[in-house]
Amino acid sequence: MNREEIEKLIEESARQAHGNRKGLSVDTIRKWLNVLFLIGAAVGLVLYFAIPENRILGLGIIGTGMFLKIIEFFLRFLF
Repeated sequence: MNREEIEKLIEESARQAHGNRKGLSVDTIRKWLNVLFLIGAAVGLVLYFAIPENRILGLGIIGTGMFLKIIEFFLRFLF
């Protein structure tokens, strides 16, 4: 076997191992965290301007969305 055949075998086995995993993958978790971030940002922005006397609620929702985005950021670079 030459080097190219060995590398092909390694790539195929890695793909098969990745496809056989059960449960949530990191990409799925990242996708859901991004969706929750976008929803939180939109809702927080609307509440911030819709309820001027209680802007802390909008800021809290935006802050929670930013926290979710930070978690997603770390998942992207660690896994």
